[in-house]
Amino acid sequence: MIHFFITGGTGLLGTNLIPRLLTNFPSSAITLLVRGESQSQVDQRVKAIVSQIEKDEQMTTLSERIDGIRGDVSLDDCGLQQSDIERIVQQTTHIIHGAATIRFDHPIDEARAINCGGTRRLLAMAQMCVERGNLKRFVYIGTSSVSGRRGGHIYEHELEAGQQFFNTYEQSKMESERIVRDHFDRVPSTVFRPSIVIGDSRTGKTSTFNVIYIPLRLIQKGLLTYVPGTPETKLDLVPIDWVSDAMAHILKTEASVGGVYHITAGPDRAAKLHEVVLHALEYFDSHTPLKNPRTMEFVTLEEFDRRRARMTGREEALMGQLDTLLPYVSVDRLFDSQHADALLEGSDIVFPRFVDYSDRILEYCVRTRWGKEAGGR
Repeated sequence: MIHFFITGGTGLLGTNLIPRLLTNFPSSAITLLVRGESQSQVDQRVKAIVSQIEKDEQMTTLSERIDGIRGDVSLDDCGLQQSDIERIVQQTTHIIHGAATIRFDHPIDEARAINCGGTRRLLAMAQMCVERGNLKRFVYIGTSSVSGRRGGHIYEHELEAGQQFFNTYEQSKMESERIVRDHFDRVPSTVFRPSIVIGDSRTGKTSTFNVIYIPLRLIQKGLLTYVPGTPETKLDLVPIDWVSDAMAHILKTEASVGGVYHITAGPDRAAKLHEVVLHALEYFDSHTPLKNPRTMEFVTLEEFDRRRARMTGREEALMGQLDTLLPYVSVDRLFDSQHADALLEGSDIVFPRFVDYSDRILEYCVRTRWGKEAGGR
């Protein structure tokens, strides 16, 4: 029997990946590592996740296939008791490590303690599973942002190319991936590198309103009238349903062991900055109009910095919210995904272009007041 042990399973990617795994691996079960004050609290969190998945995906009896165990990847042994570790090693065939801090402002030592430290702890557990003879796959969910400040074409086999980084998140995730790669000869592993993950292309639904959602919200309020970047700058946006479908499908193929895969739009499918911004202007002017129509100017990063340097107080604080977006618009990063595309070829998993579902993304934002109200559907 296939048994998944998953960290980061309570986040946007985890909760969307879970139903795909259960569908693609029909006889499988899942144990989630969940932070909590008590096992009772963990059980309640898992119950809520199961209920939401059953509602969204029209699936039943998931409670029989999903359970949770209390732990934290930032702690020694992930905060697990020896009996818990023994149970995990005994039953686990696939480890999926997705837990990480995604904060950009951690000091590097703190980012490493969580991201690199957590990766080492999960690999140690994977090694025990290997020695027991059970482990079929260790899956590390990284990020395309390990490329840092590099521009141009970036390939799946590349990792360290002397690049500098925009923040400690990127650096610590690159170092974490290096740790995983260093275990390729001992642990059967697969690395996924998704890019900017946004809501479901079918419903617009998301549980995370960061990165691209921050400027979109400022545009809706009429507070953002210029952005750094050229109209042609590529934004590698990937909807969560496609990301989850692609990962689950690739995991079914034996050929993906020992591979690194960009789960990205890539140069030919990425949205252009002007497409995203101008469509947002049109949508918000139509659905949440202001006294005057919204406007947008594209400026260089240097000009953006000059204008921001003159700001004070609330205005500066508002523009500071764009810090998470700057790495994605100040360098044109073109993520080649030929290896991932090859494994998806022949499947019914088709990449949806942003312009074809952007209304659903924006409609969900408006309807839920950017996550403050229940979204339904």
